Formats: sequence, structure tokens, C-alpha cells
Amino acid sequence: MKAIFVALLAFAASAIASPVIAERQLETQEAEIDKLTNLVKVHTANINKTTSAAPSNPDTVQQTAAASALAPDFQAITSALTSATTILSKRAFASVTQGRSEQGAAGGCGNSCLLIKVQLLVWEIACTLKFVIIKLGLACVLVYLTPLILALGGLLKCLDAVVAGLLFAVKGILSVVLGTVAGALVALII
Repeated sequence: MKAIFVALLAFAASAIASPVIAERQLETQEAEIDKLTNLVKVHTANINKTTSAAPSNPDTVQQTAAASALAPDFQAITSALTSATTILSKRAFASVTQGRSEQGAAGGCGNSCLLIKVQLLVWEIACTLKFVIIKLGLACVLVYLTPLILALGGLLKCLDAVVAGLLFAVKGILSVVLGTVAGALVALII
């Protein structure tokens, strides 16, 4: 009888604690995504500046030189995405109750807010990639883009467990921004 009482008590405690844990997880995920987005913006600004300085219709030597100049920023974004994925995947994800999924208890970021933040992060990266591909071509930067897209895919898969529909939203963003190149890049993510 004591075992049944203890089991019921533990079940009731976990039912009460689950929404609170879920809200805290969303808040820590929000903070990590905000930190990641700010870091990515610094590097995409550097990439955009370097790409703008490249000549129009560059020859192969100029493309290679520009791609080499962009490499540290691409690698920094890749490392930041990988690090954020590692941090976020270590956290256990609890399902967010429907009533609290839009906004946290203290007015913090909820499920839909986190979706928007991740979409903004993807939009920032995708727009920069489009600019680089248009200006320099895909061939010279593909060696740097492949790990970056794989790292972004890892982050998105990690967050898809929390934010329902994230992969479909990101696929739409990449298709709109990158057009025909998106098919190959989305295949790396999904």
C-alpha cells in the first residue's frame, strides 16, 4: 500500500512540475538562441563586407581569394552552431502544455516566440549565403558552406523536438531566399 501511495505521489509531483520545467527550458533555449544570433550577426556582417569588396564578375583567382578571406567567418558560424547544438541537446526537453506554449509564465519566450527567433537566425544566415553565392559563385565557397549547413541542420533537428513545425518553416525560408540552390542545401538539413 505504501508503494502505491509513493508512486501516486511521485506521479502527481511530476505532473505539477512538468509545465514549470518546460517553461524554464524554453527560457534557457531562448537565451542560447539570442546569444547565437548575435554572434552570427557579427560574422555575417564581416562576410557581407568582404563579399561587397570583391569585384563584380570575379575570375577564378579572385573567387578563391575572396572565399579564403571568408573562411574564418564561415568556420566561426559553424563552430557557434555546433556549440549551441551541443548545449541545447544536453537539456532534456519536456512537452510544453498548450496553454503556456505561447508565452512563458513571466512573459518570456514561448514556443511560437522561439520559432520566430530561430526563423530570424536562419533568415540571417540564408540571406548572407545568397549574397555570397550570387557575387562569388557556389563552387568556391561550397567547401565552407557544407559544414555550416550541416551544423545548422543539427541545431534545427535538436530544436524541432521543442518547436513543432520548425523544419518545415525553415525549408520554406531557404526555398524563398536561396531559390534553386535551396534544394541541395535543404537535402543536407533534412
